[in-house]
Amino acid sequence: MAQQELELRWSGHASLVTPGEQILYIVGNGFDLHHGIPSSYAAFGRYLEEVDAETYGQLERYFSVDDDFWWQFEAQLAHLDTDSLLDDAAAYLPSYSAEDWSDAGHHDYEYELDRVVAAISSTLRLRFSEWVRQLVIPSPTLLIGKLLPLRRDARYLTFNYTETLQRVYGIPNTSVIHIHGAAAYANDQLVLGHGWERTAIDSFNHGIDPESADVRVMGGNEIIDRYFTETFKPTARVIESHQPFFQSLSGIKKIIIMGHSLSSVDLPYLLELRRHLGNGDVQWQVSFHESPEEAEAGVDSMGVEVKGVRFVPLTEPAQWACP
Repeated sequence: MAQQELELRWSGHASLVTPGEQILYIVGNGFDLHHGIPSSYAAFGRYLEEVDAETYGQLERYFSVDDDFWWQFEAQLAHLDTDSLLDDAAAYLPSYSAEDWSDAGHHDYEYELDRVVAAISSTLRLRFSEWVRQLVIPSPTLLIGKLLPLRRDARYLTFNYTETLQRVYGIPNTSVIHIHGAAAYANDQLVLGHGWERTAIDSFNHGIDPESADVRVMGGNEIIDRYFTETFKPTARVIESHQPFFQSLSGIKKIIIMGHSLSSVDLPYLLELRRHLGNGDVQWQVSFHESPEEAEAGVDSMGVEVKGVRFVPLTEPAQWACP
């Protein structure tokens, strides 16, 4: 059953859900990491450096690539060093009055910018998709002591691209929404990107008089604008396309969040989810990594009373009593 059909079924029968369907699990990348899947962005960085050194080199050149970069990879995509990029490309922007000027090189400046932008946008996305699709999901027999008590009849919203829920826990595909796409489907476009929604005044051509400006410079500015557009995570569009799912949540009585950092880049999804919950009390259980403070801040940003939430370390499966 296609995901849209599944969401429509839930939406049309929200008042007829079973006890299990009154439980919603929200799953993030910490869930896969807990199961030994090397799915961190840092692991992607190592993969990229190995299979495409040129693209990795462009990242190093135009971003501050360190541990923090990979820790906040999606958000960091908004921090392209445009000054350095434009300075480097300026070598291909000779004056029209230069002795060695040639019409043949008229577009070299834009070609150079386009080459770099393509590497850190479309090529980077391609390598990311390749990496996700080669991740190995371990057999349940290799996960003794790590398996969590999940209900097969519950509903699942996963921010992961993998099929860990289905292949390790036997959760039916009909119970899982892959909000950012599923690696198992070759035609699924995996959603990845930063959350900086730019406006007209953020354009690099804003305030430039086209009558007096160098057309090569304006063309280059459009290429940089395109980078920010292409690497923007279209959260609003994703939420709109999943409205049947969100509108089916009024019957949810318990929400269990496992391995999701509740970071700001995904906050719009969580706020939309919260908006569609019914008026009754909802029980919340949320995992944390090292200390609960960060999880508490994420819960608070959703408008949920922290004092009513049970925080549990994901690394201690015995504390996750099956609801």
